[in-house]
Amino acid sequence: MLDLILMHAPSIYDFRKRNRFYGPVSDVIPSTPIFEMYPIGFVSILNELIPRGYRVKIENLAVEMLMDEKFDVEKRIEKLESEIVAIDLHWLPHVHGALNIARMVKKYHPNTAVLFGGISSSYYHNEILKDYDFVDFVLIGDTTEPFFPLLIDAYENKSDLSKVPNLVWRENSRIRINKIEPPEKYIDSVHLNYKYLIKQCVRNLNVKSAIPYSDWIISPSGMTFIQKGCHHNCVICGGSKFAYENSYFRKMVSYRSVDNVIQDLISIQENLGAPAFIIGDVHEAGKKYEEELLKKIKQNGIDIPIMFEIFNPAPESYYVNIERNVSEYTFEISPESSNEMVRAGGGRFYNNSALEKTIEHAKNHGARKMDVFFSIGLSKQTRDDIYNDIKYMDRMYDKYGNWIHLFTSPIAPFVDPGSLAFEQNEKFGYRIFARSLKEHYELLEKSKTWTDSLNYETIWLSRQDIGSLSLEAGYLIAKMKAEKGLTKNEINIDLIEQFLNNVSHDGANPLPRNYIGPIIYDKDELVWSKKIKIKNLNCFMVNFYRELLKMKEKAFK
Repeated sequence: MLDLILMHAPSIYDFRKRNRFYGPVSDVIPSTPIFEMYPIGFVSILNELIPRGYRVKIENLAVEMLMDEKFDVEKRIEKLESEIVAIDLHWLPHVHGALNIARMVKKYHPNTAVLFGGISSSYYHNEILKDYDFVDFVLIGDTTEPFFPLLIDAYENKSDLSKVPNLVWRENSRIRINKIEPPEKYIDSVHLNYKYLIKQCVRNLNVKSAIPYSDWIISPSGMTFIQKGCHHNCVICGGSKFAYENSYFRKMVSYRSVDNVIQDLISIQENLGAPAFIIGDVHEAGKKYEEELLKKIKQNGIDIPIMFEIFNPAPESYYVNIERNVSEYTFEISPESSNEMVRAGGGRFYNNSALEKTIEHAKNHGARKMDVFFSIGLSKQTRDDIYNDIKYMDRMYDKYGNWIHLFTSPIAPFVDPGSLAFEQNEKFGYRIFARSLKEHYELLEKSKTWTDSLNYETIWLSRQDIGSLSLEAGYLIAKMKAEKGLTKNEINIDLIEQFLNNVSHDGANPLPRNYIGPIIYDKDELVWSKKIKIKNLNCFMVNFYRELLKMKEKAFK
């Protein structure tokens, strides 16, 4: 009997049985439109519990369902034995899968507690416990790892649940919310040592059930983060300063200690040997933090490739500092629009000159590549703005060739609850079609196309406009890159042409049906390095199993 299973559901539970038209909703993230990537919190929860002797495992049902068409979800759930099953409802697109999986767990294991967590669970905690009796608990807030041992002990010993911080639960049919602990004081209790994930894989002789996303087999990576909370108020973001303060009980940004981040990076190097992504803008953390982190990366012999986020253009000295201390590195930045007015209206306050300078600094100081992301569905954004984005990309490709990677994608499927666009939609020109958790569930349940499932449109672009422009923009970009010799093949152009030539009345009826691969971009464009460095037995074992799975995948194609 396990103490806890961390379970990740697909976005739409029965996606394998549905006739559904998927669109480019996940082209610029590692996962598919099934959103099979679980939150990094799964790894930090392992770190909280396993060293204390708790029996825990990850069950990524979404990956299992994607990679094996014969995988029987009900049989797997029926065989599981755990005191508590924790299902993430972190990103709202998982609402359909999470609720259906939770219902199934309770069906086969009525005495097992079902726990929800994540930012969407926090936002909708009252509705979850009021309307879904198969969910027993919700842990709310953005830093709940320290409360898992308290919850497991209280539940297993049938002791006082009221002493578990941040827990929402029922007592005699009444919903109770326990004391909310300030998340700021727990920032350095969070650790991401990947050895606990690898040990689970080796112990169970099963990499597939624990891998973060399906393409991890081809291009593995690890993650760490420097902060929780945000200084910025990007209008569409559910992780903005506004959202954290008003929905997730956080009053200020918290930075992890540099030593904790370094330990995470060492763990990624030793246990995965794979590239690492640092979440959060290192330069924004301040000069002292930046200097210490980069210096210790070099001092500790960390030589795996590292991806750095840039929230705002940084001075050249930052790139000089990275070049001095990091052996291989790339950057990503999201200006969202080439129109400076649209960009500012979305909460990003820098001009194109500053953007271009930071790109130039990255290029001049040894970055392996630069990813730049634009979006469709922004406040004040018109059709002409999207065409101008493509012209802007054209000029950037002429200057930088295939060193730079430029992406545009729709905000899909949902504008985040808690964001300014959702909470103050009229102010920012958004029409919101779903407010409650149930309404978002119904969007995914009843929609046949990806644009039908959008929970918004703007006064400048309708749902149909967002659907058709996303495909058209993708086609124009793919064609542009082919003409410039910047793409390895033309498969994306052919695919997008199928989509454009078979557009339904709602602008989003791509062929073939149920296609869940990338449409506009090849996933290789998101890969910043495929270097794998075998450092120890753990690292060897996980990569050995990866290779076995890779060969199995090829055999079935």
